Parts: sequence; structure tokens; C-alpha cells
Amino acid sequence: MKYRCVVPFLFFICAAAFSQQPVKINLMSYFDKVTVPPSTAKEAYQKCLVKVPGRDDQVVADSIFKPLIDELQRIQMDISTPPNSPQAELMKKMQDPEFQKKMQTMSEDEKMKMAMEMNQAMGATPGPMKPEPQSVINCMAEIGKLNETAAGQMENLSGNAETAAKHDQDLQAKHDDIDAWQDAEIKKLPDQPGGGEGGGGPDPKAEYTVKMSAMKKHLAIVDDELKRIDKTWAEQLANSKKLFDPYEKSLEKTHYGSDAKNQMSKTNLSTGQTLLIGSISSLISESQKAYQDAADWYSRLVTLQKSIQQ
Repeated sequence: MKYRCVVPFLFFICAAAFSQQPVKINLMSYFDKVTVPPSTAKEAYQKCLVKVPGRDDQVVADSIFKPLIDELQRIQMDISTPPNSPQAELMKKMQDPEFQKKMQTMSEDEKMKMAMEMNQAMGATPGPMKPEPQSVINCMAEIGKLNETAAGQMENLSGNAETAAKHDQDLQAKHDDIDAWQDAEIKKLPDQPGGGEGGGGPDPKAEYTVKMSAMKKHLAIVDDELKRIDKTWAEQLANSKKLFDPYEKSLEKTHYGSDAKNQMSKTNLSTGQTLLIGSISSLISESQKAYQDAADWYSRLVTLQKSIQQ
């Protein structure tokens, strides 16, 4: 029965999954830690600019958001595997090479016995449910509301994706029209004398003027798009705060899950924090993309300006 060797590890995984509990942090404050999208492409470029000695300048939006992303990931890890908990100690133990060697020499019955003992120590063994205080019951009700909202968002996901794709296509079409205009205008420029049978090509300064005019048109579209993003992002931020504020206040009244009498209740209470972190992460992603896209466009302007100086 080869599957028996896998059973202990399945017990460990189940124990970790049901050991989640809220962290004692007011996560609502993290909404205000997210850097808002830029107002202009120039602002995005200045904030994303990374100078590396001996190399071309780079624009990297990750540098703005990475500290907050890392912090949220650490918090989510603490929710999943609370520090100093039996589950955290078990995870460390399972990564120990000496423990792994010991596991390899154990019989199936010994592995099963150890798994049962560990699960019992972690409180993963099912037991009778205890009545929960009203504060926990109220918080569970708020989580139910969050889950209903999440379900509704999932139902609208396909339609929202189609709308976003259509918007991106229309936006790209505007930039394509400008590129076509630029190519047509450059073709109108007279060739300079010399340069062989095909001539010497257009005057570099005249070509630069056309390209600069086109670039300004591109950046005008980018800045208009940033105005739209700023508006929708601010609305998303306000809606997210409004959605999660009742849950956060309710969770605080449970002393962040400490009042819960059952591990299952603590696990359920923590799902709200996971959803909250997901909402913050969505705002980060939207703002990060806005910074990177806008900064990339402005970097083209900088490259064009440098070309005429060479």
C-alpha cells in the first residue's frame, strides 16, 4: 500500500490549513500605504527612474511597491502559519535534514502514529464545537457579506475583462494612428543631397521635429488615460474601504479572533483578512501598472531627446 507513506504529510497539510487565525493588525491602515497612480507620464518616469553606473537608465515601478508587497506577503504568511504556533514549529521541523532522514527510516505505522500525535498536539483532531460569543458570531456574519460581494465580483469577471480588453484595443488604436501619421509625415520630407541612388534621407532635424510632435501626441493620450485611471482607482479605493470597514471593526471586537472558542472559527475569521489583503493587492497592481506603462512612454521621449544631441 504505497499510498500510506503520503498519509502523514496529508495530515500535516490539513492541520496547517485549519490552523489559520487572524493577525492582531488593523489592516485597514494599509489601504493608505498604497502609492496612488501617477498624474502624468513625467511624474511616473521621475519616480520609476533607476540610475545604474555604466548602464542606460531604467524605469522600474517595482522599486516603488516592493516594500509594501513584501510586508503584505509576510502578514499573509503569519495568517496561514501563525508565528510560534505548533504549525510553525512543525514546518521548521519538517525542513530539518535530520528529521527527514529519520522519516525515511521509520515504518509506515510509526509515521502514522507520529502524524496522529502531531495533529493532536496542533489541535487538528476534530472535537465538539463550543458555543461562540456574540462578537464572533457578528464577525462571521460580516465575513458572509464579504463572501457574497466576492461571489458577485466573480460573476461579473468575464464582462469586466471584455470591457477592459475593448478599452485597451481602443487605446492602442489611438497610438497606432499617431504612428501612421508620423510615418506619413516623414515620407513627405525631402531627401538630402547625396547618399547614393536613394538620396541622403530626410534632414535629421526635420525628422526629429516630426517625431517629437508625434511623441507629444502619444504623451497627451497617456496623460488623459492616467486621469481616467486616477478616477477609477480612487473609486475602487473608497469602495474597498467601505466594504471592509464593518468587518475590521467587528474583528477588532473579537480581539482579532482571541475570543473565538473553536479553531474552525478562528480560521473562518482569518478569511476576511485574506480577502482584505487581496483587495489591497489589487490596488497595488493597478497603480504599479499605471506607473510602469506611463514611465515607459516617457522614457521614449527621453531617448528621442538624447538622439538629437548625439
